[in-house]
Amino acid sequence: MQSIFPRLLYVLPLLLPLACKDPDTLSVQTQEQKFQAKMSEGQALLDSSEPEQAARAFEAASGLRPDNPEPLLMVAEARRREGNTGASILALKRAMTLNPAQAPEIKRKLAERHEQDGRLRDAIRMLLELREADELGDLDVLKLAHLQTEVGEHQAAFQSLERILRERPDDVDAKVVEAEILLAKGDEVLAGKLMDRLLEEQPGLTAARKLRARYFLQSGYAEYAEQDLEAVQGEEAAKPDFVALKARVLTKLERHADVEALLAGAVKKYPQNADLIARLAETRLTLGNKVGALAAVEQALKAQPDSARALYVRGRVQETQGDLKRAKEDYGAALQHNPRLAPALSRMWRLQEKAGEKEEALVSVERLVDSGEASPEEKVGLANLYAQTRRRPDRGLKLIAEALKRDPGNPEYLDIQKALKKALPKKKVSGPIIIRGRR
Repeated sequence: MQSIFPRLLYVLPLLLPLACKDPDTLSVQTQEQKFQAKMSEGQALLDSSEPEQAARAFEAASGLRPDNPEPLLMVAEARRREGNTGASILALKRAMTLNPAQAPEIKRKLAERHEQDGRLRDAIRMLLELREADELGDLDVLKLAHLQTEVGEHQAAFQSLERILRERPDDVDAKVVEAEILLAKGDEVLAGKLMDRLLEEQPGLTAARKLRARYFLQSGYAEYAEQDLEAVQGEEAAKPDFVALKARVLTKLERHADVEALLAGAVKKYPQNADLIARLAETRLTLGNKVGALAAVEQALKAQPDSARALYVRGRVQETQGDLKRAKEDYGAALQHNPRLAPALSRMWRLQEKAGEKEEALVSVERLVDSGEASPEEKVGLANLYAQTRRRPDRGLKLIAEALKRDPGNPEYLDIQKALKKALPKKKVSGPIIIRGRR
């Protein structure tokens, strides 16, 4: 019979630490295990789209570790996903008052989470609070200016960036954001020159690559945009803003199956990013999968009930089904939440023009062009509406001149140019007026 003595010698070192631990140490370890178990339970419930139960689990974890703000941050997130804004704000306040020294870092994390979820204005609000408390570092300033540009607050973005540009005029990261603001404002020539110079000096500058890709996309050169994006690898290529841009480029190249695969992978990584889910819904619609598209729309609206892009995609589904009235209602709702949402403006002005609502169509397409997201064809559409309504012929002529550079002999463009010239105000005759009398 084999002796058990060697086994005991092997197990004994493992048993001794437990035997030596005093009751207080064991109690602390048990408390920590319970805390981790509740946090894991809450995260699992959150991932399963059960925010109410998740909030309860995180509250229990907070009770086990009342000095740790992390469970309260998760409570805030769970309540937000549940749609209970008041409870979410209360949890955030509790987390920040729990340890005031950690408040700036908590706000920084919240800004990052809001950005990942596509809630850019909430992220901006957090960063502005940091600025008011004089807790905004240079990286935070660049992030704030970038986000302000994304929501169309160009002047505020320049003001945010001003300190860095004044103190360090050649700061590369600040120059990239400056080019981004210029591009968003419509100063494409200046933005293009700045981006080219930055990439000549630093070919591996990821932020400039992404920005120039956006510039190429807006200018109608999606293949060049893809080349710039191919140079971006690693963690940067997995971020939501990069994925969204790449999806736009591949969509323009009509590689919709690739877009679906790209977005499906990103949604797994960011399951609460309503913008990415809505983009996936739109891609499914393009591929003819209306059921899958509507399912993704509902998923996006569950994650973020005021998601402008999700409402827009729901409008697209309505439009493909021939229900133009409901489509316009959804586009209108999307634009209430985000007045600069380019795809919603792009669909809305066309429906308005089709319905004979020229004034309304002009306003919509004008906002689209002002956002810097209009295609060359949409710029021609605005010039045409200017010609039809005899409004702003000078601007219309500039827009049609851009189109004629690409296609000098286009008869449609030439007709629009002719109509715009006729709409120009007549020059007043200068000089003295001679009144002839009767003989």
